Amino acid sequence: MTEHHESTAETVADDPRLSAWLDNELAPAERREVDELLETDSDWSDARDDTASVRTLVRDLGAAEPPVGFLEALLTADVTDEHGPDERVTDLDAAHRRRLRRSTAAFGALAAAAAVLIAVIVPGATRAQPALATDVRVHQAGVSSSSDPVSALATLGGLSRLGK
Repeated sequence: MTEHHESTAETVADDPRLSAWLDNELAPAERREVDELLETDSDWSDARDDTASVRTLVRDLGAAEPPVGFLEALLTADVTDEHGPDERVTDLDAAHRRRLRRSTAAFGALAAAAAVLIAVIVPGATRAQPALATDVRVHQAGVSSSSDPVSALATLGGLSRLGK
């Protein structure tokens, strides 16, 4: 539950619940509490009306246009501050391109290092030599125990030549 604020025009205007109420961001219980204050306290209703009208005026202002030559003067201005004299304004597009080139180069170096590491660590592929003779004997044993005479004729013996 929210704390109760003393009802004066100055404290009502500073109460964050008023702005949240105007933006429809309050939880239902808080909204009911502010609704009651708006109905019963003239400071609250006056502050709501004033805040809403100021918001409308600010939103209707439109975009501000800088004076002619402002950007050019800003880009060529010498700036002296705590970082030292003659600091220039940063061109954000150029800085973005430099950062993109650096990150691309770093990613490429990382990929190359990973490829070298994989080539060194991963052993060469070896050819597996299956125990084909054992497989033939297991097959023949299985076929001889079955009652299928055709399968007994087709042994895997001919396949043993494929591995050579």
